[in-house]
Amino acid sequence: MNITVLFFAQARERAGCASASIELPEGSTVADALAAIGRVHPGLEPLWPHLAVAVDGRLAGAEVALPAGAELALLPPVSGGAGTAAGGSRARPRGKARGSAPARIELAPVTPERWSDLERLFGPRGACAGCWCMWMRLARGEFSSGKGEGNRRALRSIVRSGAEPGLLAYVDGEPAGWCAVAPRESYTRLARSRTLKPVDDRPAWSAACFYIAPPHRRRGLTVRLLREAVRFAAARGAKIVEGYPVDPSGKTADAHAWHGLASAFRRAGFSEVARRSPTRPIMRRFTGRGGARRAGASR
Repeated sequence: MNITVLFFAQARERAGCASASIELPEGSTVADALAAIGRVHPGLEPLWPHLAVAVDGRLAGAEVALPAGAELALLPPVSGGAGTAAGGSRARPRGKARGSAPARIELAPVTPERWSDLERLFGPRGACAGCWCMWMRLARGEFSSGKGEGNRRALRSIVRSGAEPGLLAYVDGEPAGWCAVAPRESYTRLARSRTLKPVDDRPAWSAACFYIAPPHRRRGLTVRLLREAVRFAAARGAKIVEGYPVDPSGKTADAHAWHGLASAFRRAGFSEVARRSPTRPIMRRFTGRGGARRAGASR
């Protein structure tokens, strides 16, 4: 079976790459994967006692069995070593040692020069099951037939055209997050959706989709991307930016939150303007001064 390995921080430096694919026998464990990785990248072996390991976004111990197609992340070492727990809490970057500098976060539109960074962030799965952030842009049949490489080429063509279809977030120089933002009409599925169809005929831009790398989730990166999306759209003439987050009654899996969470939109100054489904509000923010207040008044 094939699994994808993601390298971060010192692990990436020692491996000399951001990701790799390795073949393992069926039923292999995290320990088996680390042994195989060590044979290819022996310089990583001194880090094993200090690394946290995540499998598909969850911390995992050495004995955890790997499913075919798993994504195994080698998270940064921390002072004093990092424990792992089988089936433990969802992986999160460890806090820096007291007195160290905070993480440096940079936000930038995706241009042709940054395409390789977006590829590195999305990895071989195209963020999720070959999507490459084309689900909202394509009809169902077209999306399904292009799943994987076809969708990758479609997004690459948009980027190469100079259209800047979204924003990248970098944490300490590494691509860590993505927000798709474009005029609403760019997302053909919105017009066809009974739940997410336009609220009115006012022109709007849409912050439609997010992908945050597992080690950087639950650290406010989506809110940072949303605020920058408002500035990005406003600079291109947008008066309204809207989104279509999920608003679950309890916890929701990361795989179901690619539209973003309503709580993140609220923190970024968005207000609900419509709700045609119990868990799917449409939220808006007006650009310019007082935009958050006016969005709330428009409900």
